[in-house]
Amino acid sequence: MGYIFAFFLIFGLGHASREPLDQAKSAALRSRIPCDGQTSPADNVLVKATFSSGDFARQFLVSRFQKDTCEINLKVRCLHHVKEGWYEMWSAASAQPSTAGTLPLSACYAWGSSEAAQYVVSGWYKEGAPASKLEWRQAAVKRISAQPEVYEFTDPKGATARLEIERR
Repeated sequence: MGYIFAFFLIFGLGHASREPLDQAKSAALRSRIPCDGQTSPADNVLVKATFSSGDFARQFLVSRFQKDTCEINLKVRCLHHVKEGWYEMWSAASAQPSTAGTLPLSACYAWGSSEAAQYVVSGWYKEGAPASKLEWRQAAVKRISAQPEVYEFTDPKGATARLEIERR
């Protein structure tokens, strides 16, 4: 029995989980650069997240949709299989009142593809302290301004999170 406990402790299987991403509660992001079908240019945007004080932990995530693919194909066997779904690209948490960074938004899904890349901004909160093991729950993100581009969400206790995107 002690070995099983050690396994969970060492491999972190007791960490807080997250419910599946709900696109209806998220806000779509797109590159301003059109997808030309030949290359895959990226629109580098500046992002800044700010969080009001509050009891619940809050977090912004920017995720990108990935199709079911084999990234390393040896013709006989796939060494690195990526399952279809949303994959986290950037995050900012309320543990820091303000976080800034650069985020590349590719115009195309893949190099040489004419399909546009899909990105979403999602907002998450967790009841209790930031270190609690409770599940992250998704809040509805709303775009409140187009110029400057601003997204916000509120947790159940009324604390807010704000994400500003500056495109150059």
